[in-house]
Amino acid sequence: MALLEVDGLRVGYGFPVLMGISFEVEEGETAVLFGLNGAGKTTTVTTIAGLLKPDAGSIRFNGQDIAGKRPPELVSAGVALVPEGRRVFPNLTVANNLRLGAWSRRGNHKEVEASRALVFDYFPRLAERVDQAAGTLSGGEQQMLAIGRALMSKPKLLLVDEASLGLSPSLAKVVFQVMAQINEDGVTVLIVEQNVGVLPYADRALIMEKGTLIYSGVGEEIREANLRESYLGVHE
Repeated sequence: MALLEVDGLRVGYGFPVLMGISFEVEEGETAVLFGLNGAGKTTTVTTIAGLLKPDAGSIRFNGQDIAGKRPPELVSAGVALVPEGRRVFPNLTVANNLRLGAWSRRGNHKEVEASRALVFDYFPRLAERVDQAAGTLSGGEQQMLAIGRALMSKPKLLLVDEASLGLSPSLAKVVFQVMAQINEDGVTVLIVEQNVGVLPYADRALIMEKGTLIYSGVGEEIREANLRESYLGVHE
């Protein structure tokens, strides 16, 4: 049984956006959802995270139907979203942003402190800026903080929307490498991306176009040049 099963998902905003997409993500995988702007990638992950209600179809997480459940329920169940644009709380410190990420677990101080230590292990730069206001961080540091905040809820499934958006190629690579380490440490990851630099870290690739899924592949096949050229328009 897959950790995440999406079947016939239809979502719209008064007009159709997702046209009945179906895919699975196995426990322990890093899956990447590619597509141009407007393809429906963000709609897909925000619906999984409970921010949008589907018009039709099902979403099963860890064997349970979660379609239409509220975000706080899903966070408690083990689903965490890193939203597009980071959306850190700019006037709060790094420490307080992380504390808010652990809200669903606030009664277990020992576990919360362990999660914070793990975040600082992944992102040492955040430890150096723990008392700094999030709005004064660089774009890359804010992305680190957004990922770290999501990790504070101790998710089983981490959804990351546009992990490399606005980052330099070198910093994007660092973020991808950390995401790979997070996955190795037991968190299943679904990343929304346009940057094909994430492919070496992916176990599964999904490509969307105009609300439909046009490609799904796993393993070595997704690293072949024809995937980049045929579906993503990228030449090596």
